[in-house]
Amino acid sequence: MKNYTGLIFIGIIALAVIINLFNSGDAQRGMSGSVAESTYENLPEEPDRSEILEDIENSDAQSAEVLIRNNFPLLDVVNTDRGTSEVYATRQLSLPETADALSEAIPPEEISERQDGKQVLVYDDDFVIIQESEEEPGVVTMEIASDEFVRNNYSPSFFNGLFAGYLLNRMLGSNNWYDQRRSSCQAAGDCYGGYGSYNSGSGAGSIRSSNNRGGGPGVGK
Repeated sequence: MKNYTGLIFIGIIALAVIINLFNSGDAQRGMSGSVAESTYENLPEEPDRSEILEDIENSDAQSAEVLIRNNFPLLDVVNTDRGTSEVYATRQLSLPETADALSEAIPPEEISERQDGKQVLVYDDDFVIIQESEEEPGVVTMEIASDEFVRNNYSPSFFNGLFAGYLLNRMLGSNNWYDQRRSSCQAAGDCYGGYGSYNSGSGAGSIRSSNNRGGGPGVGK
């Protein structure tokens, strides 16, 4: 009986270890580091390039947010304790085509320089941050981030070469956001560095991505 008791005890411990390993893997998904490959693999089929461009040009959307939601599939949602952003994606358009089509359909208040595979369109309440994916060649992502999300999560270094610091301050309604945020990010080491590199410092912080995907014109095809 003692032998059986020992075997049962060992079996319970082994089961607990296995369950813990699976749960730990789920908890880390979407946090600091690269995006899970399945995020890109599960993107729905899109219309072809010419159809997307025509739909954007002829859209009656009144905001960039609605325009993007109506024409591109949702890739991911980035959740933080200080806001949420939505990330859409396309395999059909290049970064210049995406930025030009969106800005021509709904002119932004500010357009950044195009540098290092990224460009930013700034609207009244949202930043549309367009990037060439580093994890999945051929994919362009569009993150719709509110002013609040950018102010509370982004590292100002992300915008180096795109916007001058004084311009970021003005767009975010602050006199010194750039310098204060830079000091905070350097001290904490966990500021958001854009989708695909959730963390520009050494720690994961509170930023996570979800598995919320869908939306856009390709759903159900």
